[in-house]
Amino acid sequence: MATNLRLRTARVARGMTQLQLAEKVGKREIEISRIETGRAQPDTETKHLIAEALQKPTFELFDC
Repeated sequence: MATNLRLRTARVARGMTQLQLAEKVGKREIEISRIETGRAQPDTETKHLIAEALQKPTFELFDC
């Protein structure tokens, strides 16, 4: 499954909007959107923050 689809699926399963996820990780909503659509690659720290916010291991969400 593509990284962006895994991320979106995990976010939706937690009942979070892109805005809510962005606020939890200290990013802008557009940055989360770009990551989910594959137009941007998050740095390692952002990957860990997103995984923590979604209560998932990083390797389940991202190709490390």
